[in-house]
Amino acid sequence: MRYGGNTPCVEVRCGGRLIILDAGTGIRELGICLLKTGQPIDADILLTHTHYDHVIGIPFFAPLYHPQHRFRFWCGNLLPDFKLKTVMQAMMSEPLFPIGVETFRAQIEYRDFLPGRPIPSGDGVSIRTVALDHPGGATGYRIDHAGRSVVYLTDNE
Repeated sequence: MRYGGNTPCVEVRCGGRLIILDAGTGIRELGICLLKTGQPIDADILLTHTHYDHVIGIPFFAPLYHPQHRFRFWCGNLLPDFKLKTVMQAMMSEPLFPIGVETFRAQIEYRDFLPGRPIPSGDGVSIRTVALDHPGGATGYRIDHAGRSVVYLTDNE
């Protein structure tokens, strides 16, 4: 949606590569659109941080429940105190949510990293990261591909 209605989720295409920035409520509609293609989905989901407005859409992202899809979740603000998989398990557990991450059928990798380090990407895509000033920390991203760049910096005090 152009204005309102969803919390952060941005789709970026780099050639055939799919990169999703944040997983707010907008990721639900993205999932519906992606499933309509009938093609297997292979995507990186780059989370700026795990405050609810940036991850609340994950349980409603339908492709996660289908085994033919593959996702790599990246998060750079949790180490050394937390790990992304543990945070996701806590978010999707009773009494907060009726089903857990173990109900996902897609191939999922949880990748924690420290901001300031690049994310391995290949396919002519470069992803650089930077620490942001936000309670609990956050990560900004710069994606370069085919001579073009996009920068995603949110929640930066």
